[in-house]
Amino acid sequence: TTPYYQGSCTAVACPALSTGSNVVAGCVCDAGYSGKIEETKSSPFYAGTCQGVACPIYSDGDGVPGGCACNAGYSGTISKSTAPPYYTGECAAVPCPLHSDGTSIPSGCSCRAGYEGKVDAIATA
Repeated sequence: TTPYYQGSCTAVACPALSTGSNVVAGCVCDAGYSGKIEETKSSPFYAGTCQGVACPIYSDGDGVPGGCACNAGYSGTISKSTAPPYYTGECAAVPCPLHSDGTSIPSGCSCRAGYEGKVDAIATA
């Protein structure tokens, strides 16, 4: 027998910057991106977007998806994640080195009495 209709309905693919089988099954923003994708009845048949997350405090770069590096005087690693806040890791202040006074490199360190030199923040170890 022949059906009394023509055509079919197919699930829409997940949009850019997201992954999943299709919009109906659910799309998840790629690592380093935040947002929500939901199905709708009008074109493009989904609503929402995935947007890149900015680099966290004490780091700089093109955003979490493009990579973040700790600022001078800070140490750590920032990695992309699919779970909020969409990155893992942190940049922590490096403590003042031996024979110097102060709390951390970013807040300033000075050589102790009887020692000479200068302690400056740099971006790499």
